[in-house]
Amino acid sequence: MAVLRQIPEEYLVPLADLLVEGGVRSLEITHDYERTTDDVAMLSKRFGLDASVGVGTTWSVEQAESAAAAGAEFCVIPGVDIATSQRSAELGMLTLPGVQTPAEIQTALRAGADVLKFFPAEPPGAAWLAQVVPAYSKRPFMATGGVTVENMADFYAAGAIAVGMANSLFGDFRELDRAPSLIAAAVAVARNH
Repeated sequence: MAVLRQIPEEYLVPLADLLVEGGVRSLEITHDYERTTDDVAMLSKRFGLDASVGVGTTWSVEQAESAAAAGAEFCVIPGVDIATSQRSAELGMLTLPGVQTPAEIQTALRAGADVLKFFPAEPPGAAWLAQVVPAYSKRPFMATGGVTVENMADFYAAGAIAVGMANSLFGDFRELDRAPSLIAAAVAVARNH
């Protein structure tokens, strides 16, 4: 999953095109700037079935509702917010609350989590995830925050089904010359797991 945090409009489409052309199938638009829902709607229309577009850094029920109205397919929440998680699930979005402890995992599951976002992933690292996953073997985890091409295989080996990456996936959004090779390297690791 590509985490697109406050990317200015003139850079967003070229970057998103490179990501989807390179094999990235999920684009998370962070819900921390004015154009979030406009960007979700625009990218959802642009990519259709080629990529799922959703929101991240979602802090409230109202943000989840506006994201769903814009066409978001998933809702990523930084931590365990029961009301926002439940509303996101009610609206039919895949719901990914952030967790780091067994207590948070239990609460997130009761609130309707579809995928448990291990956040931040580094630290504590893949070794922590490997210890927790067996207790929740039927629950999917996604590692986000500190994931790089160099350590992403460790998170897959520890039990993550996906990873979320921002600039470690594509570099500086203002200089996209290196982006295709960075994206290709990450997608290659993901496809091997």
